[in-house]
Amino acid sequence: MLMPVSLDELVSSRQLEFDLYQANGKLLFPAGTPVPRGELQKFKQTPLYREFQDLPFLHEGVILSAQEPDLTEAQRQQGQDEYDHASVYGTETNQAFLSAMAGFWERLEAGDTPNLALCELVRDALVSELVQKADQVHCLSQLRVRDGFTYSHTLHVAALSIALGMQAGLSKGEIRDLGLSAILHDLGKFLIPKPIMFKPSRLTEQEFNVMKLHPGLGYNIIREELRLADHLARPALEHQEMYGGGGYPNNLQGDEIHPFSHIVKIADVYEALTARRPYKDPIPSEKAIEIMTSDGDKSFHPELLRTFVAMAQP
Repeated sequence: MLMPVSLDELVSSRQLEFDLYQANGKLLFPAGTPVPRGELQKFKQTPLYREFQDLPFLHEGVILSAQEPDLTEAQRQQGQDEYDHASVYGTETNQAFLSAMAGFWERLEAGDTPNLALCELVRDALVSELVQKADQVHCLSQLRVRDGFTYSHTLHVAALSIALGMQAGLSKGEIRDLGLSAILHDLGKFLIPKPIMFKPSRLTEQEFNVMKLHPGLGYNIIREELRLADHLARPALEHQEMYGGGGYPNNLQGDEIHPFSHIVKIADVYEALTARRPYKDPIPSEKAIEIMTSDGDKSFHPELLRTFVAMAQP
């Protein structure tokens, strides 16, 4: 499997520590050769790639030995009781969404071919209910899929993305594509070792470098294993990029980032701030919006952020 490489990662080294490929798998420069700085400028708009297997620190026993922490019943109840507002999605619908996503991830964990049809069913249900009940959405918290943990992050980000896409005036076809891309945006985290994914304290620099691999890994799963179009995979690759530059993995900015990615990023950050996790309490929606607006167009597409803030008004 190939994964994108940031140009910053290359120009900071004197020689290549890994083979460098084009997107079609063609070898450009072998490991051990001096970094071809002059040649790299040709690939500023087209990501270069390296082999995922070339990262031995992912296989260190100390990283792979720990397990995902169990949640206590009290923590689960906190997740259930986290929000006061009634959800647009009823309990029965919520459980159907969660069950479908659980099946999707179980197949991935078993090494089977992912069942894309499950994601498409979830996407269609999310879109259908939001279109029918758009005038009932008075608060962003009503879009939460309320189990508090596990697959709800993905589904909540998808619901928020669909709602924002509707408010931004996307077409019906674009909304459906956006919803599917949002459901798949964190797929690369499946390949991140659980002790890093669920570590309750601050990541070390090496651990954070591993975490930063998930956008490229997700992009390649969507393109190579699910065989979906590029625009459906772009949010997986670009949801950690920043509107003003400085994000990862490719330090894109502004219109270099796909519109779907701008939308999913806003939804992803809001969900991360407002969600309860075993290692952190949620923050209120008002505070999350304050944090996001203080970042402004450094991190987010300004027009889409304004639309999202308008949605957040109770």
